[in-house]
Amino acid sequence: MRKCFSFVGTGELKPARYTLGKNRSDTCVIQQALAEFYQPDLTVLFVTGKARTGNLPKVITSLKEHPYTVIDIPDGQTDTELWEIFNKISGQVSPEDEILLDITHAYRFMPFLAFLTALYIREVAGAGLCGVVYGAYEAGEDICDSDGQTRRISPISDLASFLTLADWMMAVRSFVSFADAGGIKAMVSENRVPGASHSMTGENTPYDTLSNLASSLHQFTSAVQLARPIEAGSSGVEVLKNLAQFRNEIESDFPALSPVLEKITKVPPLTQVTSPSPSWNTLKSQLLVISYQVEKGLYLQAAELAREWMVSAVICHQGLFSSWLKETVRRDAEDALHALTLKKKRKPYRSSPMVKRLERINEWVKIADTWQKIARIRNDLAHCGMRENRADTKTLESNILAIPEDLEVFYQKLRSA
Repeated sequence: MRKCFSFVGTGELKPARYTLGKNRSDTCVIQQALAEFYQPDLTVLFVTGKARTGNLPKVITSLKEHPYTVIDIPDGQTDTELWEIFNKISGQVSPEDEILLDITHAYRFMPFLAFLTALYIREVAGAGLCGVVYGAYEAGEDICDSDGQTRRISPISDLASFLTLADWMMAVRSFVSFADAGGIKAMVSENRVPGASHSMTGENTPYDTLSNLASSLHQFTSAVQLARPIEAGSSGVEVLKNLAQFRNEIESDFPALSPVLEKITKVPPLTQVTSPSPSWNTLKSQLLVISYQVEKGLYLQAAELAREWMVSAVICHQGLFSSWLKETVRRDAEDALHALTLKKKRKPYRSSPMVKRLERINEWVKIADTWQKIARIRNDLAHCGMRENRADTKTLESNILAIPEDLEVFYQKLRSA
């Protein structure tokens, strides 16, 4: 059901000619004009006590041909009354409703409260917010109609584009707080970026430029979330390339994006992004990915990647850079690390060239300890704590938060050996 939410004011209702595109309505009641223009199934009139005894009868008379209902609200003098207004507004919404919010006569703080309530309703109740309109009586010129009546031309403005800003804020928050650029990519794909300086239709528009950046950024965060360090490296290279090439263009055409661009350049894995080809520098870059995962609460991904990262580090220590994706080489590196843990426990272990080279490292015991610790964390997460020797949540989180520092020591010991 399409509903028009409108506030009945207490000021004088002056003769106006409300316009919306080519449509016009000569009336002093904005609700009548909106009913004619938008044809809502129901107009919901929110009235304070003063509005009920003042302008409401005139508004009702003007809506005689259109369905309406009247909802009493308090003046909003206290926090309790503000929440009562919130509940009154939200109580008129059902799932699948399409809400047109009229703030023309909303008094003082009411437009702000109504807007926030509408956003909340949209997210929680599943209703749509199809427009936020304002009849700008003060913006037009006086005219004389065919009956000799002086009227003020009052264009109706739809402020719905500012809803896009709210959506954009949530998308940016998902990226900044949770390493998720899916919302940014979706809004760019739908041509819903707030504050665009001009039309984005046609070929080779700034949206094409922005789309490349959004796609590479989404690929990067997806790789981080799915613990794919090689893809994180290659997509990270694309992010920086697109950002460097088109930054000035993006900032001029999409001013609302400037703060976001700054945050992108400060994402830790992107500050030292390198080619994903095997090298010590690549390992260092992947360590930043793990730190980023821990920072954003992607604990399971961080633990999984940390274990595989240690295997890769051992392979690099052995000089087998070009073979670090081969299954047999990775298995040999895992076996070598496991052999060190057995040796530390004074248990029998199978030696190999990899093991012998690791044994020559000063304080090899710390390498074995780190491998054992990471393996324990990873296994505890993988088994969801469904075993007798599980760690409690507080201890597990503490151990995960220490992973980046543990791996940094591991890296330095192998690199300097």
